[in-house]
Amino acid sequence: MDEQTKAAFASASDTSKQLITLATALLGIEITFLKDFTASVDTATRLLMGLSWGLLLLSVVAGVWTLLALTGSLSAATNPTPRTIFGSNVRLPAITQILLFLAGLALTVVFGTRILYA
Repeated sequence: MDEQTKAAFASASDTSKQLITLATALLGIEITFLKDFTASVDTATRLLMGLSWGLLLLSVVAGVWTLLALTGSLSAATNPTPRTIFGSNVRLPAITQILLFLAGLALTVVFGTRILYA
């Protein structure tokens, strides 16, 4: 495997790990401070919070799926064709992870805005 392909796999793996870390940290922060800001919010705001948690959790799951797909793509036993990060086995979970993370982050921002202006 050439150096450019190795760097591409390492970069894709690092990106997935960063999104997993950010989603997990965001969940941890929201849960830690949950009692401080949920006492006076309405049901719709609580629903936004729950949806953001669900999307962030699914983003973490998709991130693990992405890492597993990258590992499978590197395995010579399962992949006799040239190795690339652009196969659908890697693209699908990676795109899913990114979209879920962005949606969860957006709902977190909406949730925070509703709390701020409540």
